[in-house]
Amino acid sequence: EKTVMFIILALIVLVAAFNIASTLIMMVMEKTKDIAILKAMGATDKSIRKIFVFKGIVIGSIGTILGVCLGFILCTVLKYYQFIELPGDVYYITTLPVKLELLDVVMIASATMAISFLATLYPARQASKLDPVEAIRYG
Repeated sequence: EKTVMFIILALIVLVAAFNIASTLIMMVMEKTKDIAILKAMGATDKSIRKIFVFKGIVIGSIGTILGVCLGFILCTVLKYYQFIELPGDVYYITTLPVKLELLDVVMIASATMAISFLATLYPARQASKLDPVEAIRYG
């Protein structure tokens, strides 16, 4: 049961990582001219990468913090009010059991942050590889 939940959460986090990557790719495409101007003014590839990695980490952090807070609230409400009832003739239990474990929350939040960081690397690399002359000319 715990393994299935972990797989489901991993898939949700993976979808979120693709959302972060696609958001940053779109941002790179929209900011091509700005990136080119920064590079023409002397910004290094490393500094451009840092900008986009930072943006991705901020997006991932906000999502992780909101997810942990909302998950904690939902688990607390489910634990005390037990408003999800299960049919007794089908299951051995009549309410949905909730057990919140700190280690699980920390592991999931850490994995989410790591995946968010990894999702930022490709768009950040693409941004740093832009040729300023070509970007200003065609951007």
